[in-house]
Amino acid sequence: MAGYFRAEGIVLKSRDYGETDLLLTILTPHHGKVEAIAKGVRKSKSSLRSGTQQLCRSRFLFYAGKSLATVTQCEVQSIFAPLRSDLQLLAYAFYLVEIADVVVMPGQINRAMYYLLKEGLEALGAARPSLVARAFEARTLKIMGLEPRLDRCASCDGMLELKGKVTVAPAAGGAICSRCRGQKPPEYQVVPGSIKIWQQLNHINWRHLQRLRLSPYFDKELGEIMPAFLEYYLDRKLKSRALINEIGGVTDDGTGKNRSAARALRN
Repeated sequence: MAGYFRAEGIVLKSRDYGETDLLLTILTPHHGKVEAIAKGVRKSKSSLRSGTQQLCRSRFLFYAGKSLATVTQCEVQSIFAPLRSDLQLLAYAFYLVEIADVVVMPGQINRAMYYLLKEGLEALGAARPSLVARAFEARTLKIMGLEPRLDRCASCDGMLELKGKVTVAPAAGGAICSRCRGQKPPEYQVVPGSIKIWQQLNHINWRHLQRLRLSPYFDKELGEIMPAFLEYYLDRKLKSRALINEIGGVTDDGTGKNRSAARALRN
């Protein structure tokens, strides 16, 4: 139904539309994902320019048309400034955005995912980005109703062997014991310490996340297993994950190579 409505939202994606317009995908807490045109926003003097940037949280006034909404006003709430001056943080920010975009289906209202994205983007400016990503993945699975069982065997409810490595299988719904291995591939091997950290990431307060210290081994292992677990349920590869691995911790060297990578994240 046509008419005006207001909503806070985070701009997930934008692409050129016509000569001076942008077509935006905006995640909102009460209207789900809104596809909206920002008319004339590519003009330097547009009043909508600052509030419709990708990775910007704004308050919008929309006009709902028959197929697309139109942004008529916007007021910037946060541009997540720390993320825009660091290539690594920017890569992680687009990883969180990509996950939220995939999880929230068109026409679906998902308040929990909106606030998780908002909190995750804020946390990237304060805590280790890889830890923020792992916490975001863990909580995304919880929102989806797919939080893995890690305290006992997810297949038979038996005790887990905590000597050596523990097997986790997405199709089984979590960790599995030695008797249930090989039944529901793919399977991944992790040390018990990684399991404990994974459990902690499900519930730790964002403000306390920056205090959590991981060894390089745990960081690497969880950085391989947890994204793979999430991708299994999303049934797709997350392209931002590959770019995070490619960029690593390298900052801009003045050649423009890293800026090109950042542009690739946005496409």
